[in-house]
Amino acid sequence: MPENNAATPRPMDGLRVLDFTQNVAGPLAGQVMADLGAEVIKVEAPGGEAARRITSTAPGQEHLAPYFLPNNRGKKSITADLRTPEGKTQILALADTADVVLEAFRPGVMDRMGLGAQTVQARNPKCVYASLSAYGGRGPHGKRPGVDIMVQAESGLLTGLQAPDGQPLFIRSTLVDAASGHVLAQAVLAALLNRERHGVADVVSVAMYDVACSLQANNLTLQLNTDPTRRTSKTSGGRAPTATAPTGAYRAADGGYLVLSAYVPKHWKLLTELLGRPELADDPRYADQALRSVHGADLNAELRAVFATRGVDEWVELLQSAGLMACKVMTWPEVASSPLFTDNGLAVTVSDGERTETAVRTPARYAGFTPAATTPTPRLGEHNEKILKELV
Repeated sequence: MPENNAATPRPMDGLRVLDFTQNVAGPLAGQVMADLGAEVIKVEAPGGEAARRITSTAPGQEHLAPYFLPNNRGKKSITADLRTPEGKTQILALADTADVVLEAFRPGVMDRMGLGAQTVQARNPKCVYASLSAYGGRGPHGKRPGVDIMVQAESGLLTGLQAPDGQPLFIRSTLVDAASGHVLAQAVLAALLNRERHGVADVVSVAMYDVACSLQANNLTLQLNTDPTRRTSKTSGGRAPTATAPTGAYRAADGGYLVLSAYVPKHWKLLTELLGRPELADDPRYADQALRSVHGADLNAELRAVFATRGVDEWVELLQSAGLMACKVMTWPEVASSPLFTDNGLAVTVSDGERTETAVRTPARYAGFTPAATTPTPRLGEHNEKILKELV
């Protein structure tokens, strides 16, 4: 992350965000806003939010909190027991000073505590109120609790991802959480723009299930226009019939895997030449993208045989040098030490003189300002005295 320049104006300078969220999705939305210059105040229960206690079990990293560090840089932390009259009174008074409230309790919980959107906006009409939930709160199933892997399973993200024995294979990264956090931040920024332009402080809601379905819009659009009794592929990693062939992972001679996407007509022709198989371009089964997808099994068998003749690095160098879309399948250790990760400056290290923390930065870049969140994650309740004293 570039050196912080406090004199550079940022889009959310002067705005206050109360962040009641935990774990990944909600805190990530707050992290985006902290990087944009907002004062983000984490409101935590006396024991602290859940992600503080989810720590690594790897030797030497037992106290590392990998879900907390990337999503809470530069924030402030206060503790309050929202179940008590005193805690509720304090937080309502703090909400009177807020531009945004972020919450991710089950639908209806904040209302039952007397901290729902209607109550907050009646006191503070300029406050944007943003809620994140697993399923959206609508219908008989919408109020259920849920986490990333549940939404993965229920949204169809695991279609085609299974072990040979049929066991579902989960996406190991918190993909739905992360996508939901960015969607929530986007929605809040749109609501703030609406407030500034039209004087309307909106109530924003984002459901992780909706986000997961939107990530699969092409697959689900196909299903919406298909006989509902039609079975989908159960092959691990299987792709829909609209797949852009040839696209997939191929094993090289050294056991490594490369990913190739050569569906663009000129790329397909170039690929056949580079592989020493120019006759494939004239094969009627592969005459266009649709036919290549229909005959994908035959085509992949041809490609697997060729890619098995050289090492993965050699293939990737050859294909990339020719301008084709190809890369090596990387592990997390390989990613963290790769030139691309380093060149993109994705590791951010922040310090307050006593603590130094390293995590992954938020992805957006801006030419006009540097991210504001350049201090470590807050200690639990670190800002109680300063912030709550302001309310007296």
